Amino acid sequence: MIKALNHLSKRTFINLLVQNGILVGFISLIVVLAVTAPNFVSRANLLSILTQAAPFVLMAVGEMIVVLVAGIDLSVGAVAGLTGAAAGLLIAGGLAWPIALVVSLVIAALIGAMQGVVINYLHVTDFIATLAGLSIVSSVTLVLTAGNPISINAVGFDAIAQNSVLGIPIQVLLAAVVVVAVALWLAFSAGAVHLYAIGGSRIAAFRAGIGVRVVRTLAYSASALCAGIAGIVFASQLGSADPTAGRGDELTAIAAVVIGGVSLFGGIGSIWGVLLGALLISIILDGLVLLNVSPFYTQLVEGVVILLAVMLDYLKRRPG
Repeated sequence: MIKALNHLSKRTFINLLVQNGILVGFISLIVVLAVTAPNFVSRANLLSILTQAAPFVLMAVGEMIVVLVAGIDLSVGAVAGLTGAAAGLLIAGGLAWPIALVVSLVIAALIGAMQGVVINYLHVTDFIATLAGLSIVSSVTLVLTAGNPISINAVGFDAIAQNSVLGIPIQVLLAAVVVVAVALWLAFSAGAVHLYAIGGSRIAAFRAGIGVRVVRTLAYSASALCAGIAGIVFASQLGSADPTAGRGDELTAIAAVVIGGVSLFGGIGSIWGVLLGALLISIILDGLVLLNVSPFYTQLVEGVVILLAVMLDYLKRRPG
């Protein structure tokens, strides 16, 4: 009897660890770095982590929406770069910066919508369509900018990265607003139910009367819009529209989604898990710097964390 109870307790502990792996890992990492890394818990460093995480959180939120419908978007980094470049060109051309930002974000959303149409109406696979989108958008950005950064001198635009409200950087507040807005939408919107239903089974969702192709197309548009906002943040941080901004960050966004517990098969996931995933990656990168670890190990560490996250996802879905 005692042996059976011990076995049950051990199994319960393991199940709790599996189900809450991201939270356990997040807390454990903070504790370890607080003890080993100098100045990790300082206010300046914590704000630095949040600032670094802001654009990645934005891209990860958009990526999550696509993954929920069992898709993938490899173009978010490229779209971020193009959005920043478009804003820089429009501002340099004399357009007021608020209008330039709106126009740039509309362009980003339209790019996502076009990719959605290619995927859902022309039946090109998500991976191929967004991989092609990554190449095309990156090339367009380089052509438009001639491969050179575009200086942005607009009073107010730089405030996104440089100013704070109640001690919290505006870019962090912007990311927080997007996270809360999407969280509320996922919690209370019928459209969010459609996302999860499509991710669970497209056939069942179609038979239930859900416009699968329309919803999935809108998901790609939302992903590109979030990436566009991230691109604006990048441009404000740099004070210029760098055509290479966002390059490679699609992998970080996908990593945050996977680490955050969103199933790559669709239909399962929480925005709070994605937020923790993005923060976890930023904390890891910050910790490596504070511990004077060579940056060559960065991708190695990220890869190991992603593998662990995928293993946890498998254990969660495993019957019994």
